[in-house]
Amino acid sequence: MNYKLEFVKIGPTHEVAGVGFAGNIFIIMSALSHLKNVDDRMYVDMETNECVCTEHDIVLHDTMNSWEYYFDQIKLTEGAPITHMDIFQGKGDLTYNNRDVYLNPNSFIDLRKKFYDNFQIKGYINIIVDEFYDSKIKGKNTLGVQVRLTDYTHGGHNFPPIEKYIARIKQILEESPEIEQIFVATDDGKVIPVLEETFDIPIIYWGDMFRADDENLHLDPHDRLHDDRELHRYNLGVECMKEIFTLTKCDHLLMAWTSSISIVASILSENIKNVYKI
Repeated sequence: MNYKLEFVKIGPTHEVAGVGFAGNIFIIMSALSHLKNVDDRMYVDMETNECVCTEHDIVLHDTMNSWEYYFDQIKLTEGAPITHMDIFQGKGDLTYNNRDVYLNPNSFIDLRKKFYDNFQIKGYINIIVDEFYDSKIKGKNTLGVQVRLTDYTHGGHNFPPIEKYIARIKQILEESPEIEQIFVATDDGKVIPVLEETFDIPIIYWGDMFRADDENLHLDPHDRLHDDRELHRYNLGVECMKEIFTLTKCDHLLMAWTSSISIVASILSENIKNVYKI
């Protein structure tokens, strides 16, 4: 059976359908739990309604469906039976707030296979990530860390500050002295020099990415949507893909307090042997 998952707004205050890019991947993974047969397939519709990475009235990678900027997927056969669902009807078995569920990537072997049976990462993304991995990570025992700050530490969220991440990283390094370097994925560029000053081992990260800084703190969840750089929203998705799939290749993963980037990286793990939480 073929399924079509349509992204819609989750509330009246939301500017776009769905949530952030990694959160949208999480929603898709949850919806995949509805697929019971090995030949069931899911088509993701991020074209009917504007999503976080949608570029208005622009065809990129031969599509106006923003999911297909980053992933190849099946094409629906005209006239074939299709089960339609939106992101509310498609809500499946995955839980977002119980971080303990994601401490063992081997628990998600079946879901990982189901994801890649339906979606393939675009070749240009694979090339970019593989080049970074080959030059920066391959052969070096690496701790991947996602530091999620900005709006999560304001407006009543009260999520852990950078000091909590530093303390946990120090504990992990004491327990695992074989770790040679730290790969940092973060929404807040201000934390990178702090980590570089704190730790003696190399801190590696993707440079030239859109992150919060002293001039733009991104204290509102929608702040990231708006910038005057060329193809800003498309590039938000590229940057998220780069960080997620680099994290999957690290030997260890320290998850952010609550973030879909960490969750998706654990589920789609390639090399991760140990997952830690704050």
